[in-house]
Amino acid sequence: MRQAIQDGNREWISLLACICADGSALDPSLIYEAGLEGLLSGWVEDINPEEHSAFITSSSSGWTNDEIGLAWLEQVFDRCTREKAGRSYRLLIVDGHGSHITIDFLNYCDRHRILVAVFPPHSTHTLQPLDVCMFKPLSTTYSEELSAFLHRGQGLSSIAKRDFFSLFWKS
Repeated sequence: MRQAIQDGNREWISLLACICADGSALDPSLIYEAGLEGLLSGWVEDINPEEHSAFITSSSSGWTNDEIGLAWLEQVFDRCTREKAGRSYRLLIVDGHGSHITIDFLNYCDRHRILVAVFPPHSTHTLQPLDVCMFKPLSTTYSEELSAFLHRGQGLSSIAKRDFFSLFWKS
């Protein structure tokens, strides 16, 4: 039986994903954990702008924050859904994370015809409609890619941030 090899050393890379009601997906957004130096070019060298479209940024924790939430809203959600919506309103359903409900975030939504629906606190594990049909298969496929990568290295190499995108994009 094959098992994943894990050395216990983990660093965060968060994924912000958004699926439209018509079944289309917005460009993935990745947040790398990075110190003051920010993103290192080696982490994203596999990203080819002619082939891949993704929003890439970093934070000290590898998680979203108020600035990243607003940047995602402007540079991903609004840019990718504006034309499709025309003059109609758009609905954005978010969890209750603080970066989704700042005054700047909500004001931007109000000015750009974006309605925001916020899941009640501590309920997203129950209410998230995409967990089963979208994120579970993505997680399973990524885990398979990761296991294959680690097994090809025969346990002698570990995964680094520079390896993430190529494994994720295959998923």
